[in-house]
Amino acid sequence: MAQQQAGTAPQPSRLVVALMRLYYGLINWAFQRFYNEFAWTYDTVAWLVSRGLWRRWTLAAVPYLRGKVLELGCGTGNVQHTLAIQQRQAVGLDASPFMLALTRRRVQRTGQAAHLLRGVAQRLPFADQRFETVLATFPTSYILTRQHWPKCDGCLSPQDGWLLWMGQHFTSNGLYEGLIDLVYRAVFLASPQEPPRRHPYLDVLEQAGFTVALHPEMVAQSQVYVFVAQGRA
Repeated sequence: MAQQQAGTAPQPSRLVVALMRLYYGLINWAFQRFYNEFAWTYDTVAWLVSRGLWRRWTLAAVPYLRGKVLELGCGTGNVQHTLAIQQRQAVGLDASPFMLALTRRRVQRTGQAAHLLRGVAQRLPFADQRFETVLATFPTSYILTRQHWPKCDGCLSPQDGWLLWMGQHFTSNGLYEGLIDLVYRAVFLASPQEPPRRHPYLDVLEQAGFTVALHPEMVAQSQVYVFVAQGRA
């Protein structure tokens, strides 16, 4: 048998590759069910994996919002509910009709109308220059692609519109945080215990031509990052 060349990493067998693809497909299928038919469990799961801080994490962006707000991936409606209480103009967008139904009920309890649309960030159903703020709280990997940039640009006011993205990590390293870290890694999510030296959101935004200001916010035993991006060249 020929010896492996020095300095080259061993290649995984076809069986290992097939099993990894199967596992990845299963995780993706489970997330699709979680965001849709099992959306009613979302708040409970989010509470568990955030040490009860999920709502406070999502609302950390509210002080930075201005003007009319478009929220990408409004989920179960924490931000939409708060903006309705404040009687601010806001539109929530989500791909899941189940999430939108939960958000609608939450907003309607305030006595305000819910302005919600089903859609995805890559195909925003809006006319140009309608929003002063486009917000994405803890977005998944879609936000790191360039496919949605033209649509986001079209939705922002040309002079003073800005994008807000958010990330977070725990600042304590106890048993609970360790278990949550294992869960995140098992489903291919970034570790909530190890903040990157340079957050990937910064690279994506700056490469797209935005000027980015990073605002760290302490929330109990965690830190939330609010990325404010404006002035795309």
